[in-house]
Amino acid sequence: MEWIVKCVSKPDMVERRAATLQAHVEHLDKFKTETWYSGPMMVGDGSNANGSFRVIDFPAREQTTTYIDTDPYTQADIFKSIAIERVFPYTVLRQRDHTQTDGNAQFILVARTDPRPIEPTPSADMSRFLSTHEPHVIFAGMLADDTGATGMGALYVLDVADRNVADAIVADEALSRGPDGRSLTLERWRFGHV
Repeated sequence: MEWIVKCVSKPDMVERRAATLQAHVEHLDKFKTETWYSGPMMVGDGSNANGSFRVIDFPAREQTTTYIDTDPYTQADIFKSIAIERVFPYTVLRQRDHTQTDGNAQFILVARTDPRPIEPTPSADMSRFLSTHEPHVIFAGMLADDTGATGMGALYVLDVADRNVADAIVADEALSRGPDGRSLTLERWRFGHV
């Protein structure tokens, strides 16, 4: 099962994060097989990390919780919040297999919907959206409750030239435009260690 882990840092954690970086990387290296995507959440201009975002593969929430609880960043009390959510991947590209373009910016796009039946494969609208925005949408999947029975929205990892391209993708996002759409968030992210 795939899970997203999103961590938000407490204020003024730059020095503590830097002091813990090597231990954090060593922790990530223990989970290369399980890691789809991993990297820091960034402030809007991309100048500084303000959290962490990962897509990982573990059999259950318990293993995912253990994974993040044993991360040296967590143990160093860097994060003010940690959210774990199940995701059904619509794409198979992993970060280590993606050809990264120098100068591109990465974003995490989350579209929230009212609860709906899970769609383990993309609908026609979602398939159109993914093909229209290929290769900029490098990961996509339906967010779900832990049981995998109820969909809660969609997650996208974007790799684009700039914020304008990301905004154009947001404007065309398939789930949030429907009658059950509730909200969209677009946050800066950066490829990290996998």
